[in-house]
Amino acid sequence: MDYQTLKINHQSAVQRIQIYRPEANNSIDPHLIQELLSALQAVEAEETIKVVILEGLPDLFCTGMDFQEVAYGKQVDPKESLDGYYNILKQMSQSSKVILSRVRGRVQAGGVGLVAASDLVIADETVTFVLSELLFSLLPACVLPFLIRRVGFQKAYRLSLTTQTISVSEAYNWGLVDEYSEDTNKLVNQYIRRLRYLPSSEVKELKDFMNKLWIIREETQDLAVNTARSLMLKPTFREKIKLFKQEGVYPWQS
Repeated sequence: MDYQTLKINHQSAVQRIQIYRPEANNSIDPHLIQELLSALQAVEAEETIKVVILEGLPDLFCTGMDFQEVAYGKQVDPKESLDGYYNILKQMSQSSKVILSRVRGRVQAGGVGLVAASDLVIADETVTFVLSELLFSLLPACVLPFLIRRVGFQKAYRLSLTTQTISVSEAYNWGLVDEYSEDTNKLVNQYIRRLRYLPSSEVKELKDFMNKLWIIREETQDLAVNTARSLMLKPTFREKIKLFKQEGVYPWQS
């Protein structure tokens, strides 16, 4: 497949998937959703691949949903995109491959979900995390089931409620980041040397068992997607997004 929003690189036992939309701050649009889900599903058939490394740009991992279409009234119903995004997080959590996110720079909104759904997260010292949805009259509904599993109820609630940015050291203390260092390549390679020997079937068994211990079910997806959809269809949300896209004005500045 000829990817337009991703860069794919095969190595021994490893597949690197780089989110590559520098012109749009590595935001998530319908095209990226389709390609990333397809890439994650396709790697399941690759028996020699044991580890998938998900990464962004050197100074920017992912800024969440691209609301360009919403701002200009081109997107009538966001349900398909929301379902697709949630399916990406679900695929990561159910994959027979170890999903290791190498994170650098800013991580916002839906980007936090990608990190939370990863099996392992290696970050550099420049990383910051923020959930800004509430400022736009939205909820991080699709992110929260995976974020709560990662860091616990209160920390996920606090990040959503305060919309404050947290540093990589705080994210490490919370459990959102597993390890961080100035040299992320060194840390990633250390993990690969061990993970490449794990049978994918047994990784899948472990994930299936862990998922049975948690609340992520079909009804969780329905709740998350329908909640986010109903809020995105409200005029208040669309007005705030339009003002931000057209004039660069944040809701608290208007």
